[in-house]
Amino acid sequence: MDCLEVISRLEASANSNGATPSSTKPNNYNYLKMRAVLFVSPLFIQLGVSLGLEQLVRRGHTDAGVFNPPKTSSFLQLDLRVTLPSNVSTPDGMTALAPNVEGGKATGAFEADILPVGAAYERVAINKAGENSFYQNRYIFQTADNQTLSLDVDAILHYENNALHGFGLGKFATIIPELFHLNYQAYIVEVMADFNSGIAVGEVFELTSCGRRDGEPIKGLLPPGGA
Repeated sequence: MDCLEVISRLEASANSNGATPSSTKPNNYNYLKMRAVLFVSPLFIQLGVSLGLEQLVRRGHTDAGVFNPPKTSSFLQLDLRVTLPSNVSTPDGMTALAPNVEGGKATGAFEADILPVGAAYERVAINKAGENSFYQNRYIFQTADNQTLSLDVDAILHYENNALHGFGLGKFATIIPELFHLNYQAYIVEVMADFNSGIAVGEVFELTSCGRRDGEPIKGLLPPGGA
């Protein structure tokens, strides 16, 4: 039942009670009709928003959805050292820059040194959610064969107890033949660091699809021809 139907029912109820608007009081009738529109329209909007939010919340507590949760596999471990960043106040809020001064080691799917180049850039947000930052960094890896590749990390970090923890997305870039497929894989990154010790660790996880809940194939993942 929409707003206009509600208005029509209100009019019919008024007519059945002998309260039909007379020709001598059109302004009063139009005023009441306008008030009804102004009241009922927001009511439907509020009900729609409330129902939508309720369904959204409930959906988060069910197994509804198209896909099974993806599989995560440990892919690469990062051993680093961190230093306190340099903070700068800008019109957009506080920003921070922390140089990758000491490099580190990468182990797992491949072995490489993390070169001491570049820096982490952060937009810091301090509010009722605590102290957090939007973190971006590009790590450069060098293999034993002096070949290089990069890992871009885009993460959200939380700061507490002179330490940090966060999750983010990782993206590799390389032309090394045996690692070329990394350019087109999906990765998530978990990191933590302790400013008292200067020790930081990160782990890169590879994401793999676990298919649809209904068991139907994902055509984009089938071999050419869809068979």
